[in-house]
Amino acid sequence: MKMADAKQKRNEQLKRWIGSETDLEPPVVKRKKTKVKFDDGAVFLAACSSGDTEEVLRLLERGADINYANVDGLTALHQACIDDNVDMVKFLVENGANINQPDNEGWIPLHAAASCGYLDIAE
Repeated sequence: MKMADAKQKRNEQLKRWIGSETDLEPPVVKRKKTKVKFDDGAVFLAACSSGDTEEVLRLLERGADINYANVDGLTALHQACIDDNVDMVKFLVENGANINQPDNEGWIPLHAAASCGYLDIAE
């Protein structure tokens, strides 16, 4: 008889549970879309590194700083010299990049080109 009582109590519990708060579907939480926005300088450096002169020109027309430097003091011109990107070096110089702007260690783009052995850029 104990087993029958236990089954009956369990059935009563289940009947009470059906339709209770804990039986309901959990609410669907809508997440707010997160937008990531990089600062203008980072966008400019990325465009230069990718060699996209059209995008770089658009950014300059919108007011981007051609001499923007990252936390290490590297400008787009430094990076183009390091990457042996002759076309970007020419583009940046023709558009007013400072060829004498030092990085945090005092190196100008010429030092970067020469130390990497890129004599065509150094000249």
